[in-house]
Amino acid sequence: MNARTVENFTFDEVAVGDHAQLVRTLLPEDIELFAAVSGDVNPAHLDPVFAAGNRFHKVVGHGIWAGSLISAVLGTKLPGAGTIYLGQDLRFKRPVGIGDTVTVTVTAREKDPARKVIYFDCRCTNQQGEDVVTGTAEVLAPTEKIRRPVIEVPEVAVAHRQRYREQLDGGNTQSTPEGGGATSPANSAGATAPGMAPFVDGSVAAPFSLRGRRGLVLGIANEHSIAYGCARAFRAAGAELAVTYVNDKAKPFVEPLAEALGCSITAPCDVRIPGQLEALFERIEREWGRLDFVLHSIAYAPKEDLHGRVTDCSAAGFAMAMDVSCHSFIRIARLAEPLMRQGGCLLTVSFYGSERVVEHYNLMGPVKAALESTARYLAAELGPKDIRVHAISPGPMRTRAASGLDRFDELLERAAAQAPQKRLASIDDVGALAAYLVGDGGKMLTGTVIPVDGGQHVMAS
Repeated sequence: MNARTVENFTFDEVAVGDHAQLVRTLLPEDIELFAAVSGDVNPAHLDPVFAAGNRFHKVVGHGIWAGSLISAVLGTKLPGAGTIYLGQDLRFKRPVGIGDTVTVTVTAREKDPARKVIYFDCRCTNQQGEDVVTGTAEVLAPTEKIRRPVIEVPEVAVAHRQRYREQLDGGNTQSTPEGGGATSPANSAGATAPGMAPFVDGSVAAPFSLRGRRGLVLGIANEHSIAYGCARAFRAAGAELAVTYVNDKAKPFVEPLAEALGCSITAPCDVRIPGQLEALFERIEREWGRLDFVLHSIAYAPKEDLHGRVTDCSAAGFAMAMDVSCHSFIRIARLAEPLMRQGGCLLTVSFYGSERVVEHYNLMGPVKAALESTARYLAAELGPKDIRVHAISPGPMRTRAASGLDRFDELLERAAAQAPQKRLASIDDVGALAAYLVGDGGKMLTGTVIPVDGGQHVMAS
């Protein structure tokens, strides 16, 4: 289907087993807009202080929000335009929180030729693959082909009455730097409940909001990527994002995630191809005019060099690994610097194999050590322009990049057993730190290498 048209599949074209999907990330403004339209102002969805003490200990989305996405799939994808809802049953299995990504799948289960009715199995899952909503839909399928231009829906902004701000702030408010109303001061006591997700409209303390910020994320390969966990956290905090995919093979995996995040820019970027990185930054300058933060989460080493001894690595393999994994961060800093006129933040992703010998990490150990040193030197050089630089060092986790390491499953088991918290970090744990660092809360931090590993780094090998 063309992105500028809405089309359909007729009853006769739909076969049992056909399916369609939609991916969406729940943002704070989704909850607020849903409440405004539906009138459901249950404090479990809108009041962080109340929600912190309820069953889920955090603000959760309206259950029917996820259910409404089923309607979007049926009405726009399968069968598509002209579909009429006849019935729907839903079972709500788990809550959906701010920043959770929901994948909606509808699958044709049964057809009734006499009535032109199709029954669909409906399933909504979160980013962990867990069911959040399941059910069955009964629809009257179209019998004629339809192809119509997409009607542009109006842009909607969320505006808050002062009394809601005062309710969260306890009456103690101050102007934001942008003059955008009142928010809790950073040191306001009692306004933020432990563990709650930040609202992008400033109703939680400003250091946790990225509203109005624009950031570039490089390195998303799929929904398990560290870069995607960070992107999800940035977007949940209100940032506008640009994301990249490495090549056409990766594009089908990255584009749905970018769509779910509402990314303004989605572009190819293979740092090995001359001109691609420069073209990306030219587009950002042309369309945005500025950049507030960058996450660099890309690394590569030729397999034959990665799986062998450092002693035996080739000059070409070493150079390639350094160029893609380390020097690309320097190039990004150079290109980002003129766009960060009001300051900014550059993040890269490392691993503790930079400091200690990790079995089977091999060539990437020296490369990550160079990357961490690079981050420190960039922090020193760019600090006078208020551009901060950090390396985040997660413990081992299941990502596409890590799967290239030899005997990686053994490394995961040892890491979980060794860490004081006895568990592995997730991409969402990394994302939470990244979102903090690029925001105002991290404005006096730079040049650091920060582990996110459940404390494994403090333990002797």
